[in-house]
Amino acid sequence: MPSLGSILQIAKTGLSTQQQGMNVVAHNIANASTEGYSRQRAVIAARPGVTGDGGQYGTGSQVTDVAQVRDRLLDGVYYRELSASTERDARADILGRIEGLVAEPGELGIGQAMDAFLSAWSELATNPASATVRSVVRQTAQVMIQRFDELANGLAAIRQEVGVRLDDAAARVTELGRQIAQLNRQIVSVEADGVTAGDLRDQRARTLAEMADLVPVQVVERENGSVGVISSGIAIVDGAYSLEVEIRNVSGTWGLAVVGRAGLFPQVGGRTGGLLQVLNTDLPDIQQRLDDLAESMVTEVNALHRTGMSPDASTGIDFFDPGGVTAGTMALSAEVQASTNAIAAGTPDGSGGYRAGANDVALAIAGLRDVDVAALGMTMGEHYQGLVSDIGQAVRSSADAAEAHRVLAEQADVRRMSLSGVSVDEELVRMIEFQTAYQASARVITAADEMLQALLSI
Repeated sequence: MPSLGSILQIAKTGLSTQQQGMNVVAHNIANASTEGYSRQRAVIAARPGVTGDGGQYGTGSQVTDVAQVRDRLLDGVYYRELSASTERDARADILGRIEGLVAEPGELGIGQAMDAFLSAWSELATNPASATVRSVVRQTAQVMIQRFDELANGLAAIRQEVGVRLDDAAARVTELGRQIAQLNRQIVSVEADGVTAGDLRDQRARTLAEMADLVPVQVVERENGSVGVISSGIAIVDGAYSLEVEIRNVSGTWGLAVVGRAGLFPQVGGRTGGLLQVLNTDLPDIQQRLDDLAESMVTEVNALHRTGMSPDASTGIDFFDPGGVTAGTMALSAEVQASTNAIAAGTPDGSGGYRAGANDVALAIAGLRDVDVAALGMTMGEHYQGLVSDIGQAVRSSADAAEAHRVLAEQADVRRMSLSGVSVDEELVRMIEFQTAYQASARVITAADEMLQALLSI
């Protein structure tokens, strides 16, 4: 039966409801600049009515939940584009470092050193008896060897750095998985009472975004509020449980793997995937092509030099150490290191004696710049320029792809934030609505009190 007491009770629920709604608005405004925060809204519903004389009467209002405004589909698009962007960006960053090591075009590159070395042989062909020019030949050879060695050491340092980054990434993925599993447990516990754990869900979403930066993620939400996280078909988080991952080499291929399980993830993207591509494909290819160039230089020069006779009447001498056929092991032969008189400019005469003016060996070595090498299928200069060009193209293509996916990720983020982000203007409108409703509820209490006083005065 409606009474003055029920009117006061209804007004009281109105005050409480509007106060809770104002609390949600204040929380939204306070977090308007908080990264990853999703707008919350008070879900207000009428309390169950009561039946009395003349019909059913209401008993006021209540806040049934503080819901989070978020779209899981938009989150999924953002995670996907973020992973694609960071994958290309990580590769472009490392390849850009390698491009800087190559230092082409420039005076510090291998191309300039090879050209100076072959030009010194051309000068020796012009003046085959000159001890000074022989010294220049040896000096330019040492500079060229140094350039090969510097690039090989630089590649080795980058390879080691990539390995460290990958180990750190795997450790971080493991830690993020643990955090998500822990947040799942907390969210399930809070939402067991039928309410939404908005702030915990935001924290989990930020953690998922950080994981998507490292590896591609597919998020599957459960009915109890927890999520499963799948990467490359492997569930690395399932509710309250998560897996530990590591970087492992299987049959010569580096990849991401679950600790305690055989095999590798079938495909890895994100920053981890970009680094793995560099480690498995880019670095070995660049190193192999560089070693092929060093081996060709050693082999071709030695083959010609062994046919010549040096001023000290020695024949069959290697110019380079035949055992150093990689960029990092390339070296002068012991004879050439000991004396420039071991450098041959021409072949011996018909009786096997030294010819002071012979220059056919020097001409042949100088002409290597224009001769196709069988092992390379092209000249050494063309092989090297192809390597430099391919590195540059890989850097540009990776950077362009990273930028394209970065734009898509930003667009996806804008779309999801337009839904879940806080608009201060909208919150101010909501604040006025709650404020006005609160004042009206207070006025109802005043009116009911006046009615009660009038009744008591009779």
